[in-house]
Amino acid sequence: MKELFLFVRPPRPLWPFNGPSSAFWPPLAFASLAAMLRQEIRDLQVEILDAPALQMGWRTLEREIRLRNPAYVGIGEEAVSCVEGLRLAAIAKANQARVIAGGCFFAHVASEALQSGLIDVVVQGEGEYTVVELVEALRSGSAQDLGRVAGISYVSGGVVVRTPPRQPVPDLDNLPFPAYDLLPVARYGAASRNHPRLAAIELGRGCVGSCDFCVLWRQMGRFVGDQVVPCLRTKSPARLLEEIRVLVKRYDRRYLGWVDPCFNAHPKVPGEVAELMLREGLRIGQSAWVRADGIVRDAAAGALESCVRAGLNELYLGIERPNQASLRALGKNLDLDQVRTAMRILQREFPEVCAIGSFIYGLPGDTPATIRAIHRFAVELGLDQFFFIPLTPLPGTTRWRPELWDPTGQRFRRFGFLPAGPGGGTQARLERALMWSILFDWYPARVRVFCRRLFGAHSRKRRINWHLIGRAVHFHLASIMRRWRVGPDTGGLILPAWYDR
Repeated sequence: MKELFLFVRPPRPLWPFNGPSSAFWPPLAFASLAAMLRQEIRDLQVEILDAPALQMGWRTLEREIRLRNPAYVGIGEEAVSCVEGLRLAAIAKANQARVIAGGCFFAHVASEALQSGLIDVVVQGEGEYTVVELVEALRSGSAQDLGRVAGISYVSGGVVVRTPPRQPVPDLDNLPFPAYDLLPVARYGAASRNHPRLAAIELGRGCVGSCDFCVLWRQMGRFVGDQVVPCLRTKSPARLLEEIRVLVKRYDRRYLGWVDPCFNAHPKVPGEVAELMLREGLRIGQSAWVRADGIVRDAAAGALESCVRAGLNELYLGIERPNQASLRALGKNLDLDQVRTAMRILQREFPEVCAIGSFIYGLPGDTPATIRAIHRFAVELGLDQFFFIPLTPLPGTTRWRPELWDPTGQRFRRFGFLPAGPGGGTQARLERALMWSILFDWYPARVRVFCRRLFGAHSRKRRINWHLIGRAVHFHLASIMRRWRVGPDTGGLILPAWYDR
């Protein structure tokens, strides 16, 4: 019988602003890693178990792991779901599996995670080539073979060993197509109106920016000495078109969620892909994170029009702050005049596109007046939606401190980019100021924007706004009630009914 390498996404809470039908996107990283393992190690069985997509709770998951009896279990949680990652690792170890962790969280707490005794190896950076070499080394049983695998950390003789870093994949076209067939594809976005029959897809990897608060560009960056720097790579338009064909025609997908840190970082590839789609009559809904200066550039070149005609209808802009000084404090290279120009372009030329902005609060020196200024700036821009997230000291960023590690993972429930809720201290004062501004700071310009959002000409945008308002009301009422609630602290996340089944 072949050894089994089982990638597992364990049961996890819902982010409160997502609908249940689109809360869990396909785990594209698992599908990419699985495809490479399957291609390169023919006598290895590879499977993916996506418990949230299957609404599989912990009791069922534990039974599944016992039945499947994997030799290797791959995990890759975000900071906020560290609790679930460690719980899964404990189950896998109890079943004699070797646990291999990776992704943006475990890669930056490798030493701490390994010292828990629940994880055997941590993969740092992009893992397709690393995981193949790692499995071969583990199979050989040779300590020398393991030490020759670049981009991993493991424990030897009670000491954490970190091998030299592996540079990112230079040519993404050389990677096999993600193993979509190992995923419960029909489950993603099955009942969603805004993201129906959802698929995750990557245009490329890396970024042109190096924002201080972001771990994605670090995960996909290249090393110069012992420093990681941004490294943008894209797939070719022809390769991307073929992936889209597979998703649309073989798997009946009707909405593409581009997972890139910045979809329009490259000046040509997004527009070229859109042109190829249009020539084939492929028009499919799409969402993406984008740069405002890229919107201005692509509008002038005609590429943005092609993307919108091909179905791009939801854009997320990381605007973050209302002034250049605080943007510089975040290491963010963004011209706010470009943001204003980008919003005018979208409102005038592409009113059907839903523009959503993110803003960060909690920098040193922030006051309630700062919060009111951020809120007013968001309204001034005329965004269709905006959300505010606390500055979070994610592992890998300069604000992370080793003493923040919690071996239970519970502290990371607060790393969900949600307000902390009732309490004291500076953070609570800022969040009360934000709530006060949202509830009571009404003036003519805001009333006009609000009415346009709820009663505008585009049905999809109206629907998104009504749904998000409903979820926001529910979240904030739940936040108020949290101080009296008895039970586990989920940091504002929602435990679905099937979580423990």
